[in-house]
Amino acid sequence: MGGTVPDPVSGLTDIVDIKGNFKAFAVLRSNSTVVAWGDAVYGGNADAVADYTDISEICNANAGAFVAKRNTGHLVAWGSAPHGGTLPADIAALTDIIEVASNWHVFAAVRANGSVVAWGGVEAEGGVPPDEIVNLTDVVQVTGSSKAFAVLRRNGTVMAWGDVSVGGLIAPEMVPELVNIQAVYSNTHGFVALRSDGRVLAWGHALGGGDNSAVGDQLNGLVSYRASAAARGRALSAQRLISAAAMVG
Repeated sequence: MGGTVPDPVSGLTDIVDIKGNFKAFAVLRSNSTVVAWGDAVYGGNADAVADYTDISEICNANAGAFVAKRNTGHLVAWGSAPHGGTLPADIAALTDIIEVASNWHVFAAVRANGSVVAWGGVEAEGGVPPDEIVNLTDVVQVTGSSKAFAVLRRNGTVMAWGDVSVGGLIAPEMVPELVNIQAVYSNTHGFVALRSDGRVLAWGHALGGGDNSAVGDQLNGLVSYRASAAARGRALSAQRLISAAAMVG
């Protein structure tokens, strides 16, 4: 779906960003509006957000929905409701989201106060974070596999939730190893964390990259963490905001 660009879209000359999901595409125009095409159920129809002329970015997409941010800081979403295409009222009211990640059916977002919110999908896929995640106030990054999420905390440790088969549970014996983490990455089957000493730690489905023991000698100490200027700027801004919130609290 979405493989044929409709005439009204193909004629546009002011597209600044594009995101895609399983069956649709969405583009952000320089006039701060959004246009979409493809399967309407999956977000190929953006009528729900067509009246907004202050969209600053399309934050993310999952299998069946899109999320964008307005200049006011508010999020807007469209697409399949079970995929998070309809925002819960409490999340729609927030204006301090600094990052939005997704898995196949759920969106998760980091707030400026270092806490995490999620919506869409079901609890087993990360749609309802457990209390130990909800109570965090020092999250600087969130990333998703197909049915789970992992967060990096300001203290360099990592926590996860969702489907245990794709990384939603970190084995107890690995927890002490997940310290001084610089960044966390994901694919559909699991997660990888890069430690400051160059070690690369993986968990999730073994056949999908969740076990890197067989190639550890080709990775550990040989991988460097590098961030783009934009990514580094977002990370530093997040840490400053979280630090400021902690001081106020």
